[in-house]
Amino acid sequence: MLRRFPPALALALLLTPGLAQVQAPQTFRFTAMGSGTEASGQLTVRTGSSLISVLTLRGLMPNAAYVAHYHALGPAGGPPCASAGPVTLSFPKFRSDARGQATVTVRADPARMRGPLGAYVDVHRAADRTDIPLCAAVLNSAAAPVTDVTVNITDNRFQPAALSVKAGTTVTWVHTGKITHNVVSAQLADLSSPDLRAGQRYSYTFQSPGTYTYYCSYHDGMSATITVTNR
Repeated sequence: MLRRFPPALALALLLTPGLAQVQAPQTFRFTAMGSGTEASGQLTVRTGSSLISVLTLRGLMPNAAYVAHYHALGPAGGPPCASAGPVTLSFPKFRSDARGQATVTVRADPARMRGPLGAYVDVHRAADRTDIPLCAAVLNSAAAPVTDVTVNITDNRFQPAALSVKAGTTVTWVHTGKITHNVVSAQLADLSSPDLRAGQRYSYTFQSPGTYTYYCSYHDGMSATITVTNR
């Protein structure tokens, strides 16, 4: 009988030496890096005598040389693909076809595919390694931070009033009171909710480490802080 695992456990098993043989393939979508690019694709990681990583890419420059690498997730926080982690594994050099498509495969020990915090895979033009059209995050679920935290908005206070989260965490404010409130920060211009009434909620994802104060603009003294730490 085929065993099925929750997604988070499946990824942990996939990236754990000695357990890879029990896990079905996992697919990670690439994110286009930069405006104007039409590149897209996916990374498929499947099992065999070793872990097999397959890149399936589209929208590249036609007949152009590319390279791709696994990077250990760096400690800088923020988006995984901007964390500046070191290269842990390189794919074979490859060339896109006349339609800008390419498929490339690498086999390796699972330990080479990630760092303690996880990994990401980026694709470079061989002629200009600063030109990175695509990146895919492959987080190690055993080390991944909690990604969703709730703060209650009661009448004239936020609970908890002080909170510490990892970069990349989404905080959701849930209005459990009776009168109108909002969530505003002078430090983060895009952290600005609409007016919230009973039962409504507002979410914001914190990307950069720091300590941020937010408040309700309708009620003096109704404020709280969130400290964002590195991954």
